[in-house]
Amino acid sequence: MKLLIVDDEERTREFLKKYVPWEEMGILELSMAKNGQVALELALEFEPDIVLCDVKMPKMDGIEFAKTYRKHDPNCKIIFLSGFSDKEYLKSAIQLKALTYIEKPINLEEVRQAVEDAILLCREEELLSSEQKRLQEHVDRSLPFLRQEMVRKMVKQPQSAHIEQALQSTETFLLPTAGPYTVGVASLHWNASVIPEDPAGVQERMLQELCLIDAAETGGALFGFDTNNWLVFVLPGDYDGSYRKDREVVDRLSRTLRQVIGKDIDFCMGIGVTARTIAEIPRSYEKAFHAGIMQFYQEDRHPFFYHSDIRFGTLEMDWEGIRGLRDELRRGDTRSVCQRIEQHTERALKRKDRDIARVKDTYFQFLLAIMEVAAAQGVTDQTEDAERRYIWREMDAIPSLSKLHAYVLSFLTPFEDKLDDNSSMPSKMREIMRYIHSHFHEKGFTVQAIAYHVNLSETYLCSYFKKQCGQTIKEFINQTRYERAKEMLRERDIKLYEVAIRLGFVDANYFATFFKRYAGCTPSEYRERMAK
Repeated sequence: MKLLIVDDEERTREFLKKYVPWEEMGILELSMAKNGQVALELALEFEPDIVLCDVKMPKMDGIEFAKTYRKHDPNCKIIFLSGFSDKEYLKSAIQLKALTYIEKPINLEEVRQAVEDAILLCREEELLSSEQKRLQEHVDRSLPFLRQEMVRKMVKQPQSAHIEQALQSTETFLLPTAGPYTVGVASLHWNASVIPEDPAGVQERMLQELCLIDAAETGGALFGFDTNNWLVFVLPGDYDGSYRKDREVVDRLSRTLRQVIGKDIDFCMGIGVTARTIAEIPRSYEKAFHAGIMQFYQEDRHPFFYHSDIRFGTLEMDWEGIRGLRDELRRGDTRSVCQRIEQHTERALKRKDRDIARVKDTYFQFLLAIMEVAAAQGVTDQTEDAERRYIWREMDAIPSLSKLHAYVLSFLTPFEDKLDDNSSMPSKMREIMRYIHSHFHEKGFTVQAIAYHVNLSETYLCSYFKKQCGQTIKEFINQTRYERAKEMLRERDIKLYEVAIRLGFVDANYFATFFKRYAGCTPSEYRERMAK
């Protein structure tokens, strides 16, 4: 601990410094000042835990020093020293919550006892502060989940007796105890290759961040994820399905969610009808969910408000169409296949099936037929179960019908790829290889970036490349890096760490490990061999 002695008498300061066993008591840092003014400047930097301070001093007395320093550190323990039994000074000391008041001439045992009491009090306060901090951290970690449980209860079991009682704690649950309320939902979609984190981890991060945001930015909404993995929020207020009414609140909330969710996650919001009471919240949630489903069929990603004209149908599996697609593809009639998929999309748009998984499954069946023909004609390798599961994961991350349609059409690209007269390689393969040669050295270069550039699914790209090239795309990228590394190592003026950086490696050690795996020797050994 740190202690500051403030006294205008040098003899008193030195006496205290020399004859009190400070280190033995636990005072590891000691400093001194000759008056309140000097002490104040010193204390602001030194930040003592305890101050032994004379009352009457020139320039700034002890009372004035204590008043001023208390504003900076209200927890500092102050022990006053004085040769005067002045009632006014004693009164000031009491008001300043001084720990004790020692009269001069100084009794060392009295000083020692007062300082030991101050040390004990400091340690007790440290323990209390540490415990309070630990409890607060626990509350902060628990708060998002408490709020999520409240949201789940409100949208499913609003009659629960605990809800109204819990809402009395507005600091925890934010919402007023009486309506109106409006429920909204947001569906979240992301590519697992971009964000490999488990959905539960992504959701936890979002809820933690939302708890830290000022209520003015979120409209005072309470957030939680439902069992369908949709983000649900309960807003205090009446929005009545009108985007004109309190539009700025919903717009601000949408912008805030975009900042929290991040650019790699697609999201769209559905807003339900007004709930006048807590009991009506499930109906508002149901309508918000319907509005959120409608976003799958929309191109506009602005918040969608529920309206009574919304109607849902059922999209049946077109097995006859799938057989027809398979026959057309075998004949090489990709135009008819595209038209067939276009017609299916028109039906899906007309029916507006609320079961999005069922809609995606109809397109998945088209994909299985396309991949079956692709494997039979030698365009790609035979599709394994693991690849099918990965493709389904990719489809599950698609946020809209139009993007789902485009995703399926991308699987037809290799069928339309013709060999040029002067080339034994399809143009799509040349495009892929050109992109790899141009970008393999860039930081963060991924197979996903290639897939995006050539408009193919990542899974389909890997299967197509391996069939056409005889090696996986990752093997080809590594081989390209290795060949370029050998060229650069022949140039002795390029340092090894520069070679690593130019090839896109994070550091020279990782590059050396990579190179040795292919060459059987380190980059330095290879360079020496080439020099002989």
